[in-house]
Amino acid sequence: MHPSSPSRSTRRAGRTLAVAVRLLSAVAVTLSLTTPLPAAAQDVADRLLSGQTLVAGATLRAVGSDHTLTVGADGDVTLSLAGRVLWHTGTTGNPGALLVQQPGGALEVRSRTDAVLWSSATASPGARTVLKPDGVLYTISTAGTVAWKSASVPGPTSRTTGTDRVLSGGLLLARESVASPDGTTRLTMGTDGVLTLTVADRTVWQSPSARAGAHATVTPSGDLQVVAPDGSVLWSTGTTSPGARLVVKDHGRAYLISATHAWVWSTPDTPAERVPTVVSLPLPQPLPVASAPLGGTRPGTTTSSGSATDDRAYATVLRAAPQYVDPTSAAARAAQDARAQGRDADAALLTKAASQGSARWLGPQDATATVASSVRNYAATAAAAGQTPVFVTYAIPDRDCGGLSAGGLPSAQEYRAWVDQVAAGLTRTRAVVVVEPDALLHLERCGDRDERLAMLQHAVRALASAGAEVYLDAASSNSFGWGTAALQDMALRLRAAGVDRGAGFAVNTSNFQRSEHEVAYGRYLSALLGGAAFVVDTSRNGNGALAGPAGTVWCNPAGRALGSPPRATGDGPHVADLWVKTVGLSDGTCGGGPAAGRLWEEYLLGLASRASW
Repeated sequence: MHPSSPSRSTRRAGRTLAVAVRLLSAVAVTLSLTTPLPAAAQDVADRLLSGQTLVAGATLRAVGSDHTLTVGADGDVTLSLAGRVLWHTGTTGNPGALLVQQPGGALEVRSRTDAVLWSSATASPGARTVLKPDGVLYTISTAGTVAWKSASVPGPTSRTTGTDRVLSGGLLLARESVASPDGTTRLTMGTDGVLTLTVADRTVWQSPSARAGAHATVTPSGDLQVVAPDGSVLWSTGTTSPGARLVVKDHGRAYLISATHAWVWSTPDTPAERVPTVVSLPLPQPLPVASAPLGGTRPGTTTSSGSATDDRAYATVLRAAPQYVDPTSAAARAAQDARAQGRDADAALLTKAASQGSARWLGPQDATATVASSVRNYAATAAAAGQTPVFVTYAIPDRDCGGLSAGGLPSAQEYRAWVDQVAAGLTRTRAVVVVEPDALLHLERCGDRDERLAMLQHAVRALASAGAEVYLDAASSNSFGWGTAALQDMALRLRAAGVDRGAGFAVNTSNFQRSEHEVAYGRYLSALLGGAAFVVDTSRNGNGALAGPAGTVWCNPAGRALGSPPRATGDGPHVADLWVKTVGLSDGTCGGGPAAGRLWEEYLLGLASRASW
C-alpha cells in the first residue's frame, strides 16, 4: 500500500462525514424556508421567497428606489416612500405579528398565536413576493406571472378582523374605509383628503379640511387627525386619550372610544337636512301690505289689497356687465402661489374659484378719510375690465352682537359719515351694493332697533342717490322659517329699512342654502313688497347647507361646494346670482379654520373640488 493512500476505515469515515454534511446542509436549507431571515439580511432584501417570514421590525427595500416594506411593532405592515405610507395591511393592534409568504402562494399577516389577520388570498404554489421600484408589492408565480399586487387591493379591504374600527396608531389611506357591522354606516378617507361618514350612501358628516393625498390616523395619544402628504395636520378632534380607538356604529355615528371604554369624541347625530316646508310655486296671493309706521307701497306695482301685478320690467346693470373678477383676490393670489410651488392640481382648483365673481367688502378697516378713493379706484378698475363692481357694506355698529364678526363703527354718527364717503366714491359709477349682511336678521337683538333702522335708511338713500344698484340684506330661507308671520315680519323689516328706495334685497349672503329654496323665499318676499327685485348669493351653496344637532351649521361647515357662477338671470324679480361672500375666507376659528376673514386654502380647495361645474 502506498504510504499516502487512505485506509479502508478512513475512507468509510470520510463517506460518513460527507453524508452528514449533506444532511446538515439540507436541514439548513429547509430551515431557511420556514424560519425568519436574520434581520440584517432582511433589511437589504427586496423579496420574500416561498415559505419565508418577515419579523416585526424588519424591512424589505426595493432595488432602484427608496420604497420600503416594514412590519411594524404594532402589527401593521406598511409600504412607504420617504416616510409617507402608500399601502398597508390595516392590522394595527397586533404586536409581534409576522408577514408570511405561504408555500401555497398567499401573502399573510399572522398574529403571535398564528391567527390570520390579513391575507392576499392568492393561490399560486411556490410564488414569491417582491417589492419593485414602482412602489408596488407583487406576488410572482413560478411561471413569472403576476398573481397579486398591492396597488390593486387597498390593505384594509382584505382584513379578516376589525373592519368596523381603526385601532390606536392605525391609518385610513385614500379610498380606504371602515363600516359598521350592518354595513349601513361607513367612514371613508376620500382622495380629496376629506374624511366622510355616510349612512346608506347619504353624507352625514365630513371633516372640514381637505388636501389631495391626505390620510387619517388615530394617534397613540388618542387624537383623530387628517394629515397632509407633507405631514402637516389639516384637522383633528383635539382629543387626548392614549390607546383610544375609532369605531363606526350601526346608528350612523363614529366614536373615539378610550382604552377604558369611555366615549371621548363622536361625529354629530344625523338629523335630516332642514328644508323649508313651503317652497311650491306659483306664489300665493301676497299678503296685504302693512300700514304705517312700517308701511309703504311701490307705486304702480301693487293694488290696494296688496296683490302684485306681473307687468313690471326688471333691469340690472349686471345684464350688460357681469360681476367683476378681481385678479388680486385672495383666491387669485393663492392660485398664483400654488402654481409657483409646482402644485398644479391645487392651482387649477384655486383658479376655478378665482375666475368667478368677487365682491369688495367695506368695513371699519376702510377708514372714513380714505374709503371714497378706495371705492372709486376699485370701481374704475372694474369698469375698465367691462365688468360690474360689487360692494358689500359691513360696518353698522354692534353688527352681530359681538359674535365672530364683532365690530362695526363705534356710533351711528360715525356710521353715517362713513356711508356718505362710500357714496361719494360711487358717484358716476355703475356698481351693485349689498347693504349690511345680518343687520335686519339681528334687528331685535343687536343694538337699538329704531336707531339701526334709521342707519339702514340713510345707507340705502345715500348709496342709491349716488347711482348704485342697492340691495338690502334679507337673511335666508333658513332664518325664520316659512310661516306667514315670519315672511311678513321680514318684509316689514325690509320696508322699514328703506327697501323701496333701493333696487331690492339680497338673500343667502355668506350662507349655504340651496338656490331653489332661496329663489322661492325671495319670490314670497318680493310679492309681499310689491314686486321688489332680489339677488341670491350662490358662492358656497353648491351642496346646500349642512345640518347639525342644533340646526344648520353656519360656520365653516364641512363638505360644502361652490355654487353656480354669477350671472344675470332674466327671471322676473330674481334678477341675478352673485358671489357676495368672498370665497376662501374663513367664517371663524370653528372647525379648525383661521380667524374670520382670513384665507383658508384647504377649505377653498374643498369647495372648488366639489363644485358640479
